[in-house]
Amino acid sequence: MSRLRERLRRMMSCEYWVIAYRKRSAGQSILQEGEQSGFCLLPQRRYITQADPFLYTHEGKTWLFYEKQNLTDMKGTLWCRNLDDPGDKPHLVLEEPFHLSYPQVFRHGKHTYMIPETRNAGEVRLYRCTRFPGQWVCVDCVLPLAGVDTTILPSGLLTADDADGEPVFFAFTYTEGCLELYLLEVEREHFHITGRKKIFTSAPSKTLRPGGAVFTEEGRVYRPAQDCRAYYGQALRIREIERLDEEGFAEREVSRLLPGAFAVRGVRAVGIHTYNSNEQYEVIDLLHREISLRTVLKKVEWKIRNRMARMDCQRKEPEAK
Repeated sequence: MSRLRERLRRMMSCEYWVIAYRKRSAGQSILQEGEQSGFCLLPQRRYITQADPFLYTHEGKTWLFYEKQNLTDMKGTLWCRNLDDPGDKPHLVLEEPFHLSYPQVFRHGKHTYMIPETRNAGEVRLYRCTRFPGQWVCVDCVLPLAGVDTTILPSGLLTADDADGEPVFFAFTYTEGCLELYLLEVEREHFHITGRKKIFTSAPSKTLRPGGAVFTEEGRVYRPAQDCRAYYGQALRIREIERLDEEGFAEREVSRLLPGAFAVRGVRAVGIHTYNSNEQYEVIDLLHREISLRTVLKKVEWKIRNRMARMDCQRKEPEAK
């Protein structure tokens, strides 16, 4: 009987990522003890993953970029919506034949760029926006490796840029279980890479994978990092960058955020792996555990769909030959 109960419990349980956000009040920061309340759930359908939230300001409005994923095929597409307009509908940003996630959007020169996760393409790709928010074109390869959650920051965030020299960016990426750090030299008017140099490689670690854009609070610089020691999305570590230049890199942990600390209505949080912020908002993603009889029916539906898809592929193979 206990084995039957356990099997039913597993059948009734399903996990998928959701996004929560809040408006910032004066002095409010996720770094402060007890300041993890007030988050609201971003609207989404049940059993659909929404994760990796990033913020970008366009014409005075805050836009939220994120990954959306159907649990049946697990292929992520990129979407966005205007947080300052509650009636705004989601906009499809980018879809490729392969999985996309982690859409960091930034401005350089006169253009808006995005570096999403494109590991299945075998390289870290750069996209330029041709019409905001939903038209983008691939324009360059940032790193010729299958890195995940690549996160860039301009050197000017740490020190004043040399106005006479070419702009310099740092790029964190996670590949083969290690954190790698690159120095990128780019053109002043376009994010075209003219020089690339690896300056740091960590030992294998499950606690260093990037978990959001580098940010500043009260003159200090912080980097979110995923804690995946026990399972993917176990916690989120906030690490203060103490040194970052061409010759070296050092950081220390200052905070560890647990999913259970975020009381978001309707969410049973068991995981967290991304944090981002600007002057108006803070955003996180949470792994929600759905437990209901409806989940059993949903899993049966997924199995039927997957079986039909396999049968369809088998029918098409002889035709292709």
